[in-house]
Amino acid sequence: MQDLKQLTSIWTDKLSALYSEREVRNILLLVLEDIFGFNRSGLLVSKEIALPEAQLNKLDQIASRLQTGEPVQYIIGFTYFDDLKIGVAPGVLIPRPETEELVSWIFESIQNKEKPEIEDWCTGSGCIALALKNRMPDADVRGMDVSPEALEIARSNAKDLHLDVSFEFHDALNIEKTRKVDVIVSNPPYIPWLEKEQMHQNVTDFEPDLALFVPDENPLLFYEAIAEYAAKNLDKNGLLFFELHEKFGSETKIMTEQLGFTDVEVRQDLQGKNRMLKAAWK
Repeated sequence: MQDLKQLTSIWTDKLSALYSEREVRNILLLVLEDIFGFNRSGLLVSKEIALPEAQLNKLDQIASRLQTGEPVQYIIGFTYFDDLKIGVAPGVLIPRPETEELVSWIFESIQNKEKPEIEDWCTGSGCIALALKNRMPDADVRGMDVSPEALEIARSNAKDLHLDVSFEFHDALNIEKTRKVDVIVSNPPYIPWLEKEQMHQNVTDFEPDLALFVPDENPLLFYEAIAEYAAKNLDKNGLLFFELHEKFGSETKIMTEQLGFTDVEVRQDLQGKNRMLKAAWK
């Protein structure tokens, strides 16, 4: 039998350079629950774990991979997002909690609209598109991305979750398609390259640059392209939603207003950062 407290202490010693003790404990519980099949509430009550030698070795291997900075989501192959189990791999960005806040805002804004048509640009794992479809089963939802690997993962997620969302290959910087829709949403690449050295290694060493970074001289590159597309393709009273770089909220707001959008609102996430934008097309 293994004592959960002792196991947590061993993992904390190994991973203290990367994670706090609380983070280590949460990661360990996630691994024990979803890789080894333990019940989390049972673990917290009994505090003891029965693991054969082979599973102890596997647990050590996982700890070794975590020591390199590899995100636990890539190691176990999934993450939870808006109550959905979303498959992830190094070809897609790992969904963040603040993106769940964006999904909630979209749902609050359009939940009473009958059969809304929604496009999700730079869809990655498909988490936004799939979460919206799950919340609004009658919605017509499509996700677009330029990465074949991301599209493969998104389609696999749709199949596993039994959600009817189509995922299409399109370049957000060279959009040729034209179609009137009710909502356009995007969590595009928005981090200037000069910020890379300030970021955590489990992001920079493992998550795809394609989904993260933009030229230092043009951080609004994707926002401008998608907003210009939205200005031509949103139906009357349609809505545009963006996840934002916290430093460029006001610039993105001004840009959308200059394109003719109204009622532009920047909202903070639970961490108090300017993280999302909503704009109306009248």
